[in-house]
Amino acid sequence: MVTRITGLASGMDIDDIVSKLMQTERAPLNKLTQKKQTLEWQRDSYREVNSKIKEFQDYMSNNKLTYPSTFQSKTVTSSNESVLTATGSASAPNSSSTVEVASLATAATYKANNYTGYTQGDYNLAFNVVAPGETTAKTVNISVTSADTIDNVISKLNSSDLGVSAFKDKIWNGTEYVETIAFSSKATGAGGSIQAADSATADFMSGQLGFSLDADNKLTAYKEGTNAKVTINGFEMEKLTNNFTVNGVTYSIKNTTAATGPVTTSVSTDVDGIYNQIKEFVDKYNEMVDSLNEKLKEEKYRDYTPLTSEQKEAMSDKEVELWEEKAKSGLLRNDSSISTGTNQMRTDFYTQVNADGKTYQLTEFGITTSSAYQMRGHLEINEDKLKAKIQEDPQSVAALFTSGSNSSAYSDKGIMKRIGDTLKSTVKSIEAKAGNSTMGTNDYSIGKNLNTISTDITKMQDRLTTIENRYYTKFSAMDSAIQKMNEQASYLSQLLVQ
Repeated sequence: MVTRITGLASGMDIDDIVSKLMQTERAPLNKLTQKKQTLEWQRDSYREVNSKIKEFQDYMSNNKLTYPSTFQSKTVTSSNESVLTATGSASAPNSSSTVEVASLATAATYKANNYTGYTQGDYNLAFNVVAPGETTAKTVNISVTSADTIDNVISKLNSSDLGVSAFKDKIWNGTEYVETIAFSSKATGAGGSIQAADSATADFMSGQLGFSLDADNKLTAYKEGTNAKVTINGFEMEKLTNNFTVNGVTYSIKNTTAATGPVTTSVSTDVDGIYNQIKEFVDKYNEMVDSLNEKLKEEKYRDYTPLTSEQKEAMSDKEVELWEEKAKSGLLRNDSSISTGTNQMRTDFYTQVNADGKTYQLTEFGITTSSAYQMRGHLEINEDKLKAKIQEDPQSVAALFTSGSNSSAYSDKGIMKRIGDTLKSTVKSIEAKAGNSTMGTNDYSIGKNLNTISTDITKMQDRLTTIENRYYTKFSAMDSAIQKMNEQASYLSQLLVQ
């Protein structure tokens, strides 16, 4: 920064005079700076719009409405949920069933009957394990070292593929509580077994842990595992577990029906569940499209331009905030990219969908777009009409939303695919104008304009520096001339006095 001492001879405030002269000279620079600020605000506003769109795209990518099976969701009721509950898959037919439960599935248990203590040592254990309902044995190997205590051994049994939950505690033997090792099978059902695969393992299980083995070196069960016995619509069957699936319905049984009598289950289309998912989608969509429409309708205050630094200094922070709020308003008013996107989404919903030789119109399902043009694509739902359609023909609702593929003709694409395509093209159009955080400034139009303006500002600043220096040079010359005149006047005055 150049330090200047001016006006000594003339007595004039040269700095103030030059400052006022430069205010006029800086007017073009201020306009460039304001234009740059406006473009930056516009870029940021575009990116806010794309953030809203991408937020909805993320929602759609995780939304179950993209899957036809969603529209086949079933709900199952039970007349006695203390006995059993049930859920239905998409394949479950809408029907009622009578269920009787004679017994529940139980897990096999094994209890040592002669545990006298454990002697630490190195043991390589091998077992042949048959799971309930299986016929093929699985080999399980467990390595025990001399450093392992009985608690370590039990921990290794639990973490192995033996399929049991093992523990050691004082258990009643009929006359007293004694230290005992016990196993509970992790799987319910009949037919499972645990066999010592060699004599060393058999000796370990009987001699060290106190279990009884039969002639085939299989652990003798304290209680054998049993299958659940149920009768559905008169058909008696056995199941390995208390959770099983029959004809697309998964049953979870908790008690027998000996005391309560048969339980009735009813399978029907999950009308409320499907409706709620559609409504959630519509609400999310409306939230996005309404925010876009607000940008398109936002009022433009042409008298509110970006403030210069001098103007900001003369205002309070609150005044600056309120001013800039109006200056930023309307920057995307009637924007072509956004309006094209909202208009296309309205078309996506209104255009009929062709699927399986039939045509489907959104209005037939109780969903309409707002009649107000300014609302561009805002959706409204007639709840009763939509629920009736879901109940009557869920397949047609699925076709409306999910039919076609990415390569299908537009008329064959369901609403979800159409909207997805429109959102992608809208984001791309906006990024061509405003870019994104990963793009360089030369990759989008506003960025290129900002580069040009930044170059112009730099040139203008250099030019203003030259002009300011010229003003100071001229005033300095004037000051020097006045100084000389003063010196001459003083000299003449001295001569006259003589």
